[in-house]
Amino acid sequence: MATVRGRSYYEIIRALKSMDVKYDSLSPEEASLSDAKVVITTRDEAGAFAGRKKAVLLDTELEKYPAIAKAKILKSLVGAAADDQLTIGIDPGTRIGISVIYLHEEIASMLESSPLGTIEQVAALVGGISSRRKVVRIGDGKMTMARQMAWALKKKFHDALQVEIVDEHGTSQNAEANRRGLRDRSSARTIAFREGRPFVLK
Repeated sequence: MATVRGRSYYEIIRALKSMDVKYDSLSPEEASLSDAKVVITTRDEAGAFAGRKKAVLLDTELEKYPAIAKAKILKSLVGAAADDQLTIGIDPGTRIGISVIYLHEEIASMLESSPLGTIEQVAALVGGISSRRKVVRIGDGKMTMARQMAWALKKKFHDALQVEIVDEHGTSQNAEANRRGLRDRSSARTIAFREGRPFVLK
């Protein structure tokens, strides 16, 4: 993390802590001379890294979709991984759980309150994260809602995205089931790792 701007400094730190990402805090000049592979800075300070072999992320990229920024950080650190599959699990319901798996790590776990909000969130993640294979798996507990989301995502991305409907039987049976919101996110994580039936546009 490289900035001397006070407000940006605290905003970047807050975002990195929420993503559970370890970091060093340096000035842009120090960071440009360091062996850091990934640098997060402001647009005004990004010029310090021109010509340097570093992945540069702007603080504004952390704001709306922090999972996309975390995926870029991981990709820069890992390099050209053989298996960089992006898998997103969705647990439909009153509260919609979403789990994002990238480079074998859960990089985000969140809740949405509506199918439309879920579609927008997932579409942004699918479009913003670089991956050779992208899969969205949706639980079948609320089939009408699942089909609505599957249709919208498949319509938008076509063959660039594989969408599957997953049998979610047993996904909610865990120790966190009685804690608000945790069950939905935990179920989404289980769904992400469970293969389903391919959804085909008709």
